[in-house]
Amino acid sequence: MEAVMLAAVAIGFYIAWNIGANDSANAMGTAIGAGLLSFRQATLTITVFVMLGAYLKGSKVMKTIGKGIVPPEYLSLELAIIALLAAGVWVTIATIKGLPVSTTQAIVGGVVGVGIAISAPIKWETLIKIGAAWIISPILAAIFGLILFKFYGRIVNRIKSLKRIEFLYKWLAVLGGSYMAFNFGANEVANATGPLVGAGFFDPKTAGMFGALSLALGALTFSYAVMYTVGRKITSLGPISAFSAQFSSAIAVSLANMFGLPVSSSQAIVGGVIGVGLASGRGIEKEVVREIAVGWIATPTTAIVISLAMFKVFQFVGLL
Repeated sequence: MEAVMLAAVAIGFYIAWNIGANDSANAMGTAIGAGLLSFRQATLTITVFVMLGAYLKGSKVMKTIGKGIVPPEYLSLELAIIALLAAGVWVTIATIKGLPVSTTQAIVGGVVGVGIAISAPIKWETLIKIGAAWIISPILAAIFGLILFKFYGRIVNRIKSLKRIEFLYKWLAVLGGSYMAFNFGANEVANATGPLVGAGFFDPKTAGMFGALSLALGALTFSYAVMYTVGRKITSLGPISAFSAQFSSAIAVSLANMFGLPVSSSQAIVGGVIGVGLASGRGIEKEVVREIAVGWIATPTTAIVISLAMFKVFQFVGLL
């Protein structure tokens, strides 16, 4: 049993590290792309606010992932490990390719996969709500991004002092990124720890701190490629468009947090960037957006398949 517990901690860390590596771009990729913050400044800000979000607001989404998809009495520690590992494998592949895929979708797919493998009663009503939130959140973020870009653009155009404008740009980037990082911690730390909470291994507060610290390490060590994709490849970002994309995506994720729904901050930030790209008239790189969208569609399906395959492997070697 001690070996299983150690494996659970190791794989929970691996998933949270993956989230930090892939999804931290959602909080600060736009600020880095616009040249407002250095990589080190961005990751330090992410660390602080992700921990706050996970500790103060993370329990609601953890319960949805850990108990809302498959009844907790069916979710053993071994099955939680399989669900986490299946998601982690896919997210690592995507991170290497620089694709901002949805860790949320991967974890949900992993949990559904083990649920199918043991013939557990899947709570399809919850899954439908989660799926609807995945579609709605990037659309809302795009709309909010377009509106915010127009609104803040008018305010900045009235300021004549160059120093004041530079000061405003810097602090808007910090404010928007911090707000997004807080919601990132509140929503996506649950991806790494929700199955472990559902299996009774962690309580929500401990899970939040463990997940947040692991996530911060991922942001520090392996997040640059995806930050570059979000910050520079989709559209050309200026200071106002960077802030608008950040803040609009944070609003979309914050709304999901209120309902305890595990949405994708990856989808939200991409929606926000698309919205400001359209509002600014700079356009968007359709091929990059198409590649990202394909990744979103493939992620839950691939995670289910990997989860089912891992379940069979665990059975074959006598670990189940």
